[in-house]
Amino acid sequence: MKKVFVLLFTMVLLSCQSEPNKTKKETNTTENKEQVTKPKVLILEIDLETSVPEDMRLMSINTFLNNGQFMDLLITQKINANETSKKIRFEMPENITPDNFLGISFGTKSIKEVKIKSINLSFGDLNYNIPSEAVLDFFKTNKFVDYDETSKVFKTKRVDGKHNPILILRKLYIDKIQGIK
Repeated sequence: MKKVFVLLFTMVLLSCQSEPNKTKKETNTTENKEQVTKPKVLILEIDLETSVPEDMRLMSINTFLNNGQFMDLLITQKINANETSKKIRFEMPENITPDNFLGISFGTKSIKEVKIKSINLSFGDLNYNIPSEAVLDFFKTNKFVDYDETSKVFKTKRVDGKHNPILILRKLYIDKIQGIK
């Protein structure tokens, strides 16, 4: 009887010791799954040529923040005086997305011509690679920008003495980004 009791007691101890190792393995696998998910950061990359180098700006107007407030977000990328061709990358803060307006300002100082070779817009798993011929499918221009179909060039202009050329992301794509949040 003592032998059976000792045998059962030993089996219980051994089985209890193997269970904590299983829980450790399970915890490790769930931690790995959390690391795999992509952070939700809005990234806009533009490959362009410009006739007059001027700072470019990404604008998200009246954007809702996590703390319940609204704010205008402006991100500026410097273009050096000797650069006429450049790849520009704009990155918004994590989990912050435009609510109504996302625009790219070509700069307000000088009239210029801008040729966009491509735009890459991504947010989490959403990704759009936009070639030059499809830019106007995703963006619209304001009254300070004309588009030449044959040369695929955006030409800025003054209207009533003002100059504020902006490419504006169409509402359809802002809504798609909002749907991912």
